[in-house]
Amino acid sequence: MSAEFVPIVTQHDTEQTSRAASAREASMGSAIRLAAEIVVRVSSIIATLWLTRSMGVETFGTFVLALSIGLIVAELCDLGLNAIVVPLLVRGPRNLRIIYVMKAAMTGGVIAASALLIPLAAWGSGLPVSVIALCTLHFLGGTWIEMTGTALRGLGRRGQEAALLLVFRFALLGLVIGAPFGMTLSGASLAYAIAVVPASILALLLIAARWRSVGDTGTAVSIAAIVRQAAPMGANSYLAIFSTRVELFLLQTFAGAHVVGLFGGALRIVESLLTLPAAIAAGALPSVARDAVRGSRGAAQRMLGLVIWLAVPSAVGLALCAPGVLSILGPGFVEGAPALRVLSLALLLCFSNAALFHILIAVGETAVIPRFTAMRVGAAVALGLLTVPALGLVGAALSFTAAELTLFVALVRRARTHAAIEVGRPITSAFVASLPMAALLLWWPLSLPASIVFGALLFALTALVMLRRGAEANGLA
Repeated sequence: MSAEFVPIVTQHDTEQTSRAASAREASMGSAIRLAAEIVVRVSSIIATLWLTRSMGVETFGTFVLALSIGLIVAELCDLGLNAIVVPLLVRGPRNLRIIYVMKAAMTGGVIAASALLIPLAAWGSGLPVSVIALCTLHFLGGTWIEMTGTALRGLGRRGQEAALLLVFRFALLGLVIGAPFGMTLSGASLAYAIAVVPASILALLLIAARWRSVGDTGTAVSIAAIVRQAAPMGANSYLAIFSTRVELFLLQTFAGAHVVGLFGGALRIVESLLTLPAAIAAGALPSVARDAVRGSRGAAQRMLGLVIWLAVPSAVGLALCAPGVLSILGPGFVEGAPALRVLSLALLLCFSNAALFHILIAVGETAVIPRFTAMRVGAAVALGLLTVPALGLVGAALSFTAAELTLFVALVRRARTHAAIEVGRPITSAFVASLPMAALLLWWPLSLPASIVFGALLFALTALVMLRRGAEANGLA
């Protein structure tokens, strides 16, 4: 009896040990990535603050425009490839070679095309060719660093991935703060271009150490299959780049660099907060996917409700403290307060849209996501052409917000075909919970740090009282 029984127990124990080891590995990997991401975000915020205070509104606006053009050109050597590196390496480490060959071929094509694209962009924007070329070089190097980090993660080298990201960001931060070439437009562009060099060298050394060890293990994937898999992700990422920059290009055309700088500063404030809903949604994604299989809406409603409960007080506080928040960027940016007040509504919509996109991902509707992003770009172009020439800075903020609202309505309708999510209840409950905080900020003038601390505490106390009615009553279940 024991002779028959022991192998069964041993097999079970082995499976349990394997699952526990996998869970520990996943948790450790997530912790390493999260820690690195936090450091990266903080360094990015510091670099942005240093740039805005050193360059001034107009020069910063021109630099933001140059970076946007450089990113659009450089993104042509990615087109979704970076997004599928991990799945490809999981299927077979041998695919590392074909990934790098394809990346090199696309980079060569972009460099060749840049001989036409960069002068054309310089002619259309009025920016120096050298500045756009340096910004493009920064993002070309950045996409290689990002891909190498992703490849190292796929090969189980998460610590090396984190180290690579930190070297990249700290090199950039050091060059921005040190300003060896000055904080002129050309000097900042040169600093950004040189910042990729240390991490690029480290990336080369790290991937070279793995190159021979991958051997011929796993299943090889053809170039055609990689292109088919990467194309939808590439289309969406490219559209996403345009979707948040339409107003910048329109402002440059109709209003000039000073207004671009004001809008760019306000938009950076909003963008700096968008990692919060992404983190909540990513963490809830497995639960939402499991609920989708069972036909339940509980996890999806909880995720959306949490994001909205975070977004509403953030939007209210941002609208009421807009001048103080923008003063962090520099005194010249306070002029952009009216735009930031409008964009505070866009913040609520951006938060909600991030959660709604993750609901569609959880139910397997990734193919429709590029269509929604394209719709948002089209709405931004149409609305921007109507509002920016007439209203300038505020018109750009209205266009951005209306485009996010258009996307929000479409995503809610689509998500409701899979889960009967409620939107009005969490928005209403969170807004009511924000009213005491709003009264405090309106009638008791405080410094910005004190406003944030006391406002957050008052909202938390009000929220705790309201949540005693139950999660469902507040749109959290």
